[in-house]
Amino acid sequence: MTKKSNSSGFSGFVMGLLIGGIVGLLYAPKSGEETRSMLLSEGEELKQKTRLTLQETQKKALESIQEAQQRAEKLNKEARERIAQLQKIAQQMTEEQKQSLEKGVEEAKDAIKG
Repeated sequence: MTKKSNSSGFSGFVMGLLIGGIVGLLYAPKSGEETRSMLLSEGEELKQKTRLTLQETQKKALESIQEAQQRAEKLNKEARERIAQLQKIAQQMTEEQKQSLEKGVEEAKDAIKG
């Protein structure tokens, strides 16, 4: 949703700038030299604003990537910890089952001898 609003805002900005420039040209009678100079100036200004907007967008994208990477690392660490806990529980249960089985075997041997 943020990408949509950012691109819509940027598109609106560019369109407003272009429309404003055209209206200004139509209502301001100037010589060809003055008009070309003004167009060059406005073109340079638009170029600078576009460059700044792109830099801000890149910065925000990098921040988002870094945040996502940190969250992924945190989730990975938590998953490893949970796996270690589950392995410990499984090992304990296996040991308990082994002891119970050995006890059952001993009791069966005693009953057969008995």
